[in-house]
Amino acid sequence: MKDHRRPKEEQYRTLSTVHEEDDSSSTDVDLEALDLSEKDYMHEATTSRARKDHEKSGFLAVLKEYWWLIDMFLLAVIIVLLLGSGWGSHGKDHFFEGAGDLTGFAPEFSQKVTKFAPDPGFVPENTSEFFSDETRQKWLDLVPKGLGYLQIKNPQDYDNLPAKLDSYPEQFVVTSSMTHQLHCLYAIAEAYSALTSDVSRVPRETPWHLNHCFDYLRQGIMCCGDIALEGEQTSFPEGFDGSDGWDAKHVCKNYDEMYEYLEKNRADDKEWI
Repeated sequence: MKDHRRPKEEQYRTLSTVHEEDDSSSTDVDLEALDLSEKDYMHEATTSRARKDHEKSGFLAVLKEYWWLIDMFLLAVIIVLLLGSGWGSHGKDHFFEGAGDLTGFAPEFSQKVTKFAPDPGFVPENTSEFFSDETRQKWLDLVPKGLGYLQIKNPQDYDNLPAKLDSYPEQFVVTSSMTHQLHCLYAIAEAYSALTSDVSRVPRETPWHLNHCFDYLRQGIMCCGDIALEGEQTSFPEGFDGSDGWDAKHVCKNYDEMYEYLEKNRADDKEWI
């Protein structure tokens, strides 16, 4: 009887082939399913991107159409910031100028370069001439009417105000440091001229007034702190060296502006120093 069984190797090869074909078929199906899934994902991603691009372009279009509103808003903010310091009350928000007013009542003054020059007319070498009308007028011309006594009509608008002067019970009146310093300097010159020419002219408030003035001027000089550089003297008597300060250039406040401000806000029309 003829054995129709195939050798084991052939049977193995046949089973192996069939198995490989099954695997190949199965692999093809999985790849096809994978491809479909990937296509769906890509389609969804493309659709989502297109939607976002459309929304973005729409937002940009609206933004572009109404951009002028944003420009107007920013311009308004800039104007408010630039002009804001002039609105409402002064006080805490004002610019603190060096050697200036802390309360906000006084404005900021411009500056200019100034070179000092000698003028012996304010304290003549012949000290008896100090009491002449001409010399007194030179001093009076330095200061505004009212000698820097200022009336503050709305004191509630300012902070750090000093106590008002008792001599003006119906008004809120204070004085200014610059005119106070000039007053003190005049008092010293007056006492010196009297003591060296006619002691009968010595003011009765000497010496307590002069002691006050010496200390007041000392601190005023230290406060202002003028550090202008000065060179060799040009006016001292022969044999004396040092600096007379006449060659120095100083950065000064505009005195004309300060004079106008003090006279405009004066408490009264008295002319004195």
